[in-house]
Amino acid sequence: MSLVTCHLSQQKIKMKTKLLFFLIILAQATWAQSPLDDYIRMGLENNLALKQKETSYRKSLETLKEARGLFFPNISLNARFSVAEGGRTIDLPIGDLLNPVYATLNQILHSNQFPQIDNQSFMFFRPMEQETKVRMIQQVFNTDIYYNSKIKKELTETEQVSVDQYRQELVAEIRKAYYNVAMAEGIVNMLNDTRKLLEENVRVNQKLVDNGKITIDNLYRAQTEMSKFDQKVQVAAKNKEIASAYINFLLNRSLTEPILLTEPNILPALAGESTIYRESALANREELKKLDLYNNITDLQVKMNQAGALPNVMIVADYGIQGENYTVNKDSDFGQASAILSWDLFAGFQNRAKIRQAKLQKEMLDQQSEEARRQIELQVINAMNELKTALAGIETAASQVKTAREGFRLVKRRYEEGQANLIEFIDARTTLTQAEENMIISKYTYLADYAEFEKVCAINKI
Repeated sequence: MSLVTCHLSQQKIKMKTKLLFFLIILAQATWAQSPLDDYIRMGLENNLALKQKETSYRKSLETLKEARGLFFPNISLNARFSVAEGGRTIDLPIGDLLNPVYATLNQILHSNQFPQIDNQSFMFFRPMEQETKVRMIQQVFNTDIYYNSKIKKELTETEQVSVDQYRQELVAEIRKAYYNVAMAEGIVNMLNDTRKLLEENVRVNQKLVDNGKITIDNLYRAQTEMSKFDQKVQVAAKNKEIASAYINFLLNRSLTEPILLTEPNILPALAGESTIYRESALANREELKKLDLYNNITDLQVKMNQAGALPNVMIVADYGIQGENYTVNKDSDFGQASAILSWDLFAGFQNRAKIRQAKLQKEMLDQQSEEARRQIELQVINAMNELKTALAGIETAASQVKTAREGFRLVKRRYEEGQANLIEFIDARTTLTQAEENMIISKYTYLADYAEFEKVCAINKI
């Protein structure tokens, strides 16, 4: 495939992705819930796990600054003061060398103008000595420093991608937790409304027993049904409390904080075919971005190891003072500059092995990238099918509620007229309760599935 064809293909993918984002935003505008948006913002600001990710990213930035700092000169102050006693001596036979000459001169001049001198002996170590200097080391050519800086930059970008990835996961988790709370709240409210029917049934049965119209076993059965129903209400309340505690945990606030809920009037719908969503996922998923960055790091490691055959060059410059005392004058100060070349000519083929390791690592990353792309496409297909199934479940549940409600209305009328027994009444009421509960579960399951679908397809990103 030519470069022009690849470029045109990428442009088409970008245009499709932009169109998809426009359709998603348009759909979101009709159903987005402001309390949920507030909770998402709160979670992004306060979630402890996200803060840890962001701290790790800031740490990587400092690591990058440290790596870049190796390009600048290193300036240090080095001071040494020594006290010595004993040790080797240096003998200078000055007397043996000069005394014969001085004696001859005295004979010629008939004088003692040139006296005899003794041989000299000097200590190898000075009794006191100091050296204080400022040293500058400047790297001129060092491939390790260059590629290390490049690698640290890629690692920093990887940390940023990890932060973005967790942000999307957190948003989806908050949405699903919010819908779980709303579902539990809906079930509790529905059960509380249904309980009023049972209370009325107990009251009516009590009145009929008092008037001798029915036997007391009917009253006992109605009371038993209410007790069983109260147990179900308690379970629903417990589920709501657990769901509320979890979303508060994600928001990093008190676990008993109340959750403000609003019921969506319009459910979000799919805005395109699976191909568009797969392209969006492949273009925007952070997992693939991280693998691309790791691939870049491996390339840099190969280049760094290949450049290991080149020499390293640095400049070292010293300026300071020397002597037995701390005095600064023309006789005590000194300066020195050196150009140092270091070249590893042979290291037991270690560098060759490192290059092969890096190339094998790159091959593994290419395989992981291809596997990840296939997994992401599979996730998109599965998420879309789950969403379609959940939507069909809502339609089925709505039909069941409509049928169960009409059936209960008819049985209730017959029961009040004495044409239906208590068992029929309880059965119709149970069927209606189950249908309404299934409707609530189906609706919020669809919303939770849609939140997961957004995360999988990398759409509606925060």
